[in-house]
Amino acid sequence: MTTSTLATRSPTAERFPLGPLLLLSLGVFVTVTAESLPAGLMPEMAADLGVDPLRIGLLVSVWALVVIGTSIPLTRATRRIDRRVVVATSLAVFALANVATAFSPSYEFAFGTRVVAAIAHGVFWAIVIVYASSLLSGVQLGRGLALVTGGGTAATVLGLPVATALAQLTSWRVSFAAMGIGMLLLAVVVYRRLPRSVVAPVPAAERAPLRNDRSLPPLLAFGFAGLLIGLAQFLAFVYIRPYLAESAGIADGWASVLLFVFGAAGMAGVAVAGTLADRFPRTALSATLLVFVAAYAALALLPHVTPVMVVALALWGAGTGAMFPLIQTALMRAASDRLRDLASASIVVLFNVGIAGGSWAGGQLAATYGPTSNMAVSAVVVLIATVFTAVGAALAARRAAVGPRVGEEAAGVR
Repeated sequence: MTTSTLATRSPTAERFPLGPLLLLSLGVFVTVTAESLPAGLMPEMAADLGVDPLRIGLLVSVWALVVIGTSIPLTRATRRIDRRVVVATSLAVFALANVATAFSPSYEFAFGTRVVAAIAHGVFWAIVIVYASSLLSGVQLGRGLALVTGGGTAATVLGLPVATALAQLTSWRVSFAAMGIGMLLLAVVVYRRLPRSVVAPVPAAERAPLRNDRSLPPLLAFGFAGLLIGLAQFLAFVYIRPYLAESAGIADGWASVLLFVFGAAGMAGVAVAGTLADRFPRTALSATLLVFVAAYAALALLPHVTPVMVVALALWGAGTGAMFPLIQTALMRAASDRLRDLASASIVVLFNVGIAGGSWAGGQLAATYGPTSNMAVSAVVVLIATVFTAVGAALAARRAAVGPRVGEEAAGVR
């Protein structure tokens, strides 16, 4: 990547850019809610469209595959365009696709609208973290990215449970339509309120050869960890409703309540993630992943012990809330300035490789061995991811100790 992001608002200013970050966080909220809707509405969508529930799960896998194939090329194609315009446009396309899904006459039509929404989602997510980072000074990075990515956790606290409850009261179509209308309004506000952000090429004389960039090894380690985390998360979460019903024996009416518990715990994780990222940059992410391992193991071993299951679900939620800002902060700090755009787009791709694999593998596991097996496999996968995050943190610390090469910029200092 040969560009450097330049925002019109000085990123070194002491004033915390709360307003712009809140709008970006709201954008994350609506996109993550829309991404997850088939998981929360699986029984309702399957019955209305006349397909097996596993085919609704396939909508999540296809979503991930589209994001994988389009995120990096579209990020490169739009890198010279004002970030505000790209964010607003991606939200508007996302909105129209969700409204179209609400009026789907068939599963095949819904499949097509989800492909369009996934393209917009990939562009949005490849840009939003780099854009937010450009508005923040180094000492604000952890708090700022926790606020932005906290929108994803809020989606599990409010978005998915509310959409699930709304679908049970009315129709899954109403949930998709309401989400689309909300996104369209947000796109207008984003265009009018967010500060401009443009991209300028880095002079060739100032570029070090990419192969010599010391941030590559830690980025590769964090990237592979992100792939494994996505695999584990969606192997388990896409099939959370079958797990609650079949493994834990929870009535359908309580499903939205437990999803709220999951999300509320996630908000607690978000609340502490910024502080953890700034105070314990080398260990916070790995420690959080160990919480995942413990939660998945408990869900696999004791699904019928309701108090244990609820506590484990809450721990899983708390870990999810903290994990996203922690890994994004780790990436932005580890990456040299020239690799930030590529790192942001690549983690979206790698995470969605994990999502695609997890959604597909989760369906096979659940169909063959029951949804409890999904939790057991997720525990093992996250344990492996923990090793990679520890390696990435050590490599990033070594790079920071040595200092950037000529042509690199220290991450987190803009």
